[in-house]
Amino acid sequence: MTFIGWVLRQVLAEAERLYYDPAVVRGELKNLEARLTEGTITEEEFDREEDALLDRLEEVQRWTENHPR
Repeated sequence: MTFIGWVLRQVLAEAERLYYDPAVVRGELKNLEARLTEGTITEEEFDREEDALLDRLEEVQRWTENHPR
């Protein structure tokens, strides 16, 4: 195993941990709602981004079921 290979595996593991962390996704949903309230995005943008984040939460649930910690 090379050092570069080890580093790449560590980076990938951290990226997966963040991507599949439901708290991170819920935080993004909260920020999205704040942006809507502040008027920095339209209702249509909110709906589109919210749908994507809710889909991601479903993906997180499936991933978590298949990758117990």
